[in-house]
Amino acid sequence: MSAPGQTAAQRAGLYLGQLVLVLFLMLPLFWMLSVSLKPATEPFAIPARLWPQNPTLENYANAFRPEFRTYFLNSIVVSLSSVVITVTLALLAAYSFSRAKLLLISVLMSLVVLAQMFPHSAIIIPIYKMMRSADLLNTYASLIIAYVSVTLPVAIWMLHGFLVKLPVALEEAATIDGAGPLRVFWDIVIPLARPGVIATAVYVLVVTWQEFLFALSFTSTREMRTLPVGLNDFIGQYGIRYGELMASSVMVSIPVILVFFLLQRYFVAGLTAGAVKG
Repeated sequence: MSAPGQTAAQRAGLYLGQLVLVLFLMLPLFWMLSVSLKPATEPFAIPARLWPQNPTLENYANAFRPEFRTYFLNSIVVSLSSVVITVTLALLAAYSFSRAKLLLISVLMSLVVLAQMFPHSAIIIPIYKMMRSADLLNTYASLIIAYVSVTLPVAIWMLHGFLVKLPVALEEAATIDGAGPLRVFWDIVIPLARPGVIATAVYVLVVTWQEFLFALSFTSTREMRTLPVGLNDFIGQYGIRYGELMASSVMVSIPVILVFFLLQRYFVAGLTAGAVKG
C-alpha cells in the first residue's frame, strides 16, 4: 500500500529499492542452489555461470548418505526437544512476570534481559565444565541443556511482550465464573498468546537448528553430530567438495524455509496480538 500523497516516481523508486534488496538477499541462496546442481568441475569454470550448463542431482545423491541421515535425526531430536522445553518454561515465566506487580519480579525481568547480552563464546567454557562434571558430554542432554540456557532469556522476553498486552479482564471474568488458575492459564491465556508462542517456537527452532559452536564442542563422535557440524565432512585437508557441501546446505535449509512459509500468518497475527482493549 502506498502512502497518501506519494507520487508515481516515489512509488516506482520504492518498488525498485525493494526489488534490489530482494535480489541482494536472494543471490547467495540462488548461488548455493546453482552450485549444488553443477558437476564437480563446473564450479571452477571460467567464466563462471549463474546457472549450471549441465544440471545434475549427483551432488544430492552423494550428500544424502547414511551419516547425513544420522545428523538430520540428531538435529530434529535436539531442536524439537529444545523448542518444547524452552517455550514451556518461557511461557510460565513470562506469564508470572507480566501479572505480578512486585519489585522483585521487575528485578528478575531485568536480569533476564541482561542475560541476553552474553555471547555463546563467553559461556561455553562454564557450561562445558558442568557437562563434563555431570558426565553428559556427547549426549542429547548436553546439547538440549545448552540450547535451553541460551534461548530461554530471549524466549521469556519475547513472550512477555505478548502476554503483557493481553486483557486481564478476560482472566478476571473466568475467575469470577469459577475457573481456577490452571484452567484460566490453559483455556484463556494460551489461546490468546498463540501467535507469540508460535513466533517464539520458530525463533528457538531456527537458533538450535543452525547452532554450531555448542554442537562442535559437546559432541565427539559421528553418531552424535548435528547437521551444522556434519557439514564439515565436506571440508577436507586437501580440498572442499563444493557441490556436495552446497547440496547438503540446501537440504539443511529446506525445513526452516518450510516452517516460515507454513507459519508466516502467525507472525502477522503476532504483530497485532493484544491490540484488543478491555
